Amino acid sequence: MMCKRLFILTLLISLLIGVSSFADPVGIFEDTVTIGDDPGIGSTLYEGYVWHGDVLSEQYLITGSGHDIWDAADDFHYAYNTVDGDVRLSANFEWIVHGTNDWAKYGVMLRESIDAGSVFRFMSDRGLNDYARAQGRSSTNAGAYELGGDWNSGAQALGIQRVTVQGLTVLEGLADFGNGWESRFIDLILNGNLEGEILAGVAVCSHETNQMAQSRAWNVVYEENPSLVGELSLTTVPASADLGVCPSVTPGFSIRALKPLVTDGWGTDAMNELLDTGMYKGLPAMPGSEGTRIDEFVNLRDTGNGVFSEDNGYPDKSYPGIDPLEDPAQDPAAGDDDNQFAVEILGYIQLTAGIHQIGSSHDDGVWIKIGGVEVGVNSGWGGPHDFIYNVEADGCYDLKVRYLEGGGGANLELHEVFLDGTRILLNDVANSGSAVFAVE
Repeated sequence: MMCKRLFILTLLISLLIGVSSFADPVGIFEDTVTIGDDPGIGSTLYEGYVWHGDVLSEQYLITGSGHDIWDAADDFHYAYNTVDGDVRLSANFEWIVHGTNDWAKYGVMLRESIDAGSVFRFMSDRGLNDYARAQGRSSTNAGAYELGGDWNSGAQALGIQRVTVQGLTVLEGLADFGNGWESRFIDLILNGNLEGEILAGVAVCSHETNQMAQSRAWNVVYEENPSLVGELSLTTVPASADLGVCPSVTPGFSIRALKPLVTDGWGTDAMNELLDTGMYKGLPAMPGSEGTRIDEFVNLRDTGNGVFSEDNGYPDKSYPGIDPLEDPAQDPAAGDDDNQFAVEILGYIQLTAGIHQIGSSHDDGVWIKIGGVEVGVNSGWGGPHDFIYNVEADGCYDLKVRYLEGGGGANLELHEVFLDGTRILLNDVANSGSAVFAVE
């Protein structure tokens, strides 16, 4: 009798903590894991075949906790397979419970490793089922960011895929709102991240440490050699935009920053109005806030930080006009935390023909034009982002960047990312970067 009771107790404990604790396959999944420092209560339980409408499919009960899938490290539960080549992962989901936080998330994820700071792309929905949007991390232990268009509600299924198009590795997030797959983002990979063998699986996060979120997933499908749903459109800077000889020989960037006198309605349109006219709502910029400077690099901060800092030999500088010059910049610069201001950066950049990647570590929005062509935009709050574009001919091109600071962190860096993933500050010619010359 005692042995029988011990067996039943062991069986109950196994069901409660999930098969995942033993790192054995669970249905279609090769492995499951709770990722991050939070020990959590993660598990994946196989529930067998279940009817959903007129479709019979295998179903899984996935339990996760964790503070978030965001920032520089993640905490969540993950059920996954190791995949190679072109692949699409898709699944249907429903919430059983998402705790008290509407930012609890479920979805399908491609990931380099089970490390908390791993590179990833995640096509997700949140507790309110109004999200259907992607987020990702482009380099290990860097900040996460959002991808794709506006939020959408009512997604019936989520998908994410890796597809080879014209020799390029393309990542695409998908959502089905009842009329088949729609492309929610397309991301071109040039730096080796998320290539070769990667992990592909389903994820659940409660967005609250030690609080449970639970979702069902069914119709989980791994499809080899899928087709791209959306259209790969690589922004091209035309040869006609070549200036010939750069109009300046002064290395660096011309940086201008200023604050509005009033902040009602502060956003993209307000930023452009202030930078274009020096006025907002009929009022001039805040007295003493406007400043200009030529810097070798764009490596600015008032609060927060990016990839480059005094720690790795590239001291940050404070924003001209917004704070007295500090080199290295303090956090916050000049002892205060400035919000609601605008920055414009002008220069001439020497580029070779072919594919290039410009990176922006920023908080908040950023707009980048080269040769008059918008090669990168993040109009939301926060970053970083990498933008890929093509240049038709060797030459010198106009460079124009606008930056919007809303609230919270305030930092801006401009990077150049080589095809092998090496990241340098833009204009780091000592490390074979593209030369930039200031507009005087």
